[in-house]
Amino acid sequence: MNEQKQDPQKHSLIRQINLWEIKSIEIIQQKAQVCRKTVIESLRTCINDIEMKSKDLNEQIKQIGEKNEFNEINLNDLRNELMKITQELNNPSNMSIQENFQPFMNDISIILSK
Repeated sequence: MNEQKQDPQKHSLIRQINLWEIKSIEIIQQKAQVCRKTVIESLRTCINDIEMKSKDLNEQIKQIGEKNEFNEINLNDLRNELMKITQELNNPSNMSIQENFQPFMNDISIILSK
């Protein structure tokens, strides 16, 4: 009793809380790692698509230059395409984060009986 009075952190209930905390943090870290991996894989695909679109746009520019067909309509089309590619790179439309407020770990509470 004297030991628990001097160091309440050693009480078995405190140890149970600490263990719950550690397990909960591990669950959150695992979920975050899975989400990071999913985003990275999706970004790779997105970047590959954007690279292809950029190459196509570059080819269009070369062809227009070779034919000397630079005019306002072509330039506006090219600029719009470049803006779409830039937007897609900065804000991939197929990705977003959704937070679910349903608990995915066990909750604990302290019950004090009188």
